[in-house]
Order: sequence, then C-alpha cells, then structure tokens
Amino acid sequence: MLRLGIAGIGAIAGDYIGLIVGGKVRDVALTALCSRNEAHIREVAQRHGLQAAAFTDYGAMLRSGQVDAILICTPHAQHPEMTRQALEVEKPVGIFADEVAEILPVLAERPELVCGVMYNRRAAQAYRHIKNLVQSGELGELVRCSWIITNLYRTEAYYTSGAWRGTWQGEGGGLLMTQASHQLDLMQWICGMPVSVLARCSIGRPIQVENEAELFLTYLNGAHGHFIASAHECPGTNLLEICGTRGRISVRDDSEVEIIRLEEDERTFARSCPSPFEQVSGTVERLTFDDRNNKAQQAATIQNFVAAAQGAGPIQCSLEEGLRSLQSIHGAYLSHWMGRTVTLPGDERVFCRILNRTGASMAIGHGPL
Repeated sequence: MLRLGIAGIGAIAGDYIGLIVGGKVRDVALTALCSRNEAHIREVAQRHGLQAAAFTDYGAMLRSGQVDAILICTPHAQHPEMTRQALEVEKPVGIFADEVAEILPVLAERPELVCGVMYNRRAAQAYRHIKNLVQSGELGELVRCSWIITNLYRTEAYYTSGAWRGTWQGEGGGLLMTQASHQLDLMQWICGMPVSVLARCSIGRPIQVENEAELFLTYLNGAHGHFIASAHECPGTNLLEICGTRGRISVRDDSEVEIIRLEEDERTFARSCPSPFEQVSGTVERLTFDDRNNKAQQAATIQNFVAAAQGAGPIQCSLEEGLRSLQSIHGAYLSHWMGRTVTLPGDERVFCRILNRTGASMAIGHGPL
C-alpha cells in the first residue's frame, strides 16, 4: 500500500482526494495533507472522512515518515523546487524549463525514485490506441497533424477564483500553460516533437495572459502541424486529425475515432496512377471509447504512478517528457513575442529575459505574427 501525501489543497487536489477516497485508485492510502491554511485542511478532511495527518509545513510532511510519495498540486511556479524536495507533479512541470531540467540529473543519480507528470489525457484509450497505430507505421509517414481544441470555455469567474489565475507570475502563461497543455502534450507524445513553431496569441478576457492561440508547427520530415485553441469560444470544437501517407485518423471529443486505411502508400499511387483525379481506395473503421471523462483519466494516471512506484510498470509521463511539452509552450510564446518562427526547443534565456522584463504589463495580444 503506497502512502500518499498531497501538497496544495485546492480544487484539483479535491478531485484527486475524491477519486482516492471513492476507491477509484487501488493500493494507495491518503495519509497526509499539506496547506498553509490548517483550517482548510481540517474542513477537507472532515468532508471526505479522512484520518490523514495535517501539515502546514511541506518539509515537515516530507520528514514525517508518514508518506512514500507526494502529489504536488500547488501553483505552477512552486513545482520545480517542491519536486527537488520530493519527486509526482501536477502539470505543467513548472514555469521555467531550466529549473525543470536541473532536476533530471537528480533522477539519473537516483534510479529508485519515480517522478511523473499529471498529463492524464495520456490515459485515454482513444489516444493510446492511435499512438500505437502511428508509432507502428501503419499510417505511413506523417504528413499533417491538426487539432482544433476550442471547447475549453472559461468565464471571468474562473479567473477571479484565485489570485494566481490568469497571471504571468502565478501561472507563467495562459491557455497554453493550463487547459490546452494537455492537447499539446498529446500531439508531441503521438507525433513526436516538432522542430519549429510560428504562433499567435490573444486575450479575450480581462486577464494578463492568452486565452486563445494558433500554432503552426513543422516536423523533422517536413510534415506540418496546426494547433488552434480557445477558452472563450462557445460552443467549441474538439477535433484531432492525423494524416499520413497511408491513411488518416480523426478523433472527435476524445472518444469517437475514425481510421481510414489506404490500400497503398499515397506517394506510390500518385506516381503510377494514369488518371489525374482518381484517389486511393481504402477502408474505414470507426471506434467509440467510453473513458473520455476527465476524472476517469485522472484516476488511471494516479493508478499508473502507484504501479510505477511499486516497480510494476513504466511511468505514463516522465519528467523528461513533461519538459518537452513545456519547451513547446515556451517556443510558442517566444514566437509570438518575437514575431517569427522559432526553432524548438527555444532559447530559455531569451524566454526568461522577455518574461522578466515585461511581466504583468505585457499585452500579449499585441505581438506581431
């Protein structure tokens, strides 16, 4: 039985506590909670019927001997330092990529330690299935990957629910660092890391950071990617398309999958077909997956961490993979600020310099494309 402590008892931690107390995660006991507000800890413990130890000092919880693992659910900027002290973190892994990168040598020296990032969308059966198809080469060579993810709607009440929300200092970014980071992570997990990005970001709420973004990505083989995200469109769309030389995969709303398999590679057909308009024949397969619920994926991700900590399998999203997703986000911000295409990973020193210089006064919506 893995003894788990949670640091930071906000809304997302409440979801995880509910999953564990509700028996959705096996072989784990919630033995400690840490927050600066002791009264809040008592209120949460009473609401869930917990007997967990309460701590207002994070270091004291780590030294207590009452936890085997920590789930870090504090604001983004606190993640790297807290991870150094105790290696599972909530996404994203931090605000500054260099701070996260400094943790990797620690993990290399301590192979018995397990560190994962809560990119829980990786647990969805639909995306695990299509990742296997893409990685197996069944789709041929990558041609295009496009994701319209505009169903991330947030009202102004969302941003006023916490002083750190919608701020550069608290979140280190907006939509790309928070809601849409899951989909960007899935794109690089399934299709590989792009080599460059051209981005435009804008603001549609009275906040400091972006809640709309458009990314144009280029991959090593010359394939292109498109990422269109919004937290102010209503109604929104959630549609992923991956096109290869031997077919196309479409995923709608994280659950409805269509797989078109061509009878031969499009490039071979194009060279040999005598007709100027004939198209490659193919078959269509449609699948429906029933685990689109976010809480089901959160439970599966925590379960994966428990299993990895017990030596029963690999971690779903390693710190190194989480770092790559953060580098993609930073590259997009750099591209918007500088008004040009940026090679990935971008220059973290330039990112930090611009962020520190402009800070909360930066009007991200005014950057050139």
